[in-house]
Amino acid sequence: MKFGERLKNARLDMDLTQENVANELFIIRQTISSWENEKTYPDISSLIKLSNYYHISLDVLLKEDTGMREDLEKKYVSVNMKKVYWKLQVCFFILLFLFIANVLDIVHLGVFYTPILFVFLFIGLSIDNIAEFNAASALGLKYKWQKYVSGDMGYRYTLILPIISFLFGILCLYLKKGNPWWSFICAGMLLWIAVKGKNK
Repeated sequence: MKFGERLKNARLDMDLTQENVANELFIIRQTISSWENEKTYPDISSLIKLSNYYHISLDVLLKEDTGMREDLEKKYVSVNMKKVYWKLQVCFFILLFLFIANVLDIVHLGVFYTPILFVFLFIGLSIDNIAEFNAASALGLKYKWQKYVSGDMGYRYTLILPIISFLFGILCLYLKKGNPWWSFICAGMLLWIAVKGKNK
């Protein structure tokens, strides 16, 4: 028997409505409906409350239901992956600011430029790999700002990065520091990627 069926049968055996259960567990009725139809699954805390409320052991409640176990495993992976993802993002932006500061002659990386560049590229590739894994597994790792930049919130937001890159090139020209053409080339590439992504 599936998880949703067990919940529904337990509720009906106790002559309760979804509204009754929702009120007892301090949640909305739609959540109970979603659990019973297996559109979503409860978290660990809610699962324990359901087990106590219906007087069904967790073992029986989860027995023969792979969907529930997969959902719990996905949540576990998501929580731990977010920590790694966040740390990689911080490292990525620290190195990015170092490169920008180097272009503007605020800092001088000197002989460290090449190794730092490789670390920067590897971090970028790692973030990209995690993004692919996230898309395939629907873990929901993206932060709000990433959803805007990646175009998940609409095509116009994909123009954010090309515009920033172009403005950085203008800033280099104005300050007469660094090589602005790399920024313009980067802006062109980002714009091309955005247009290509839209036409897919």
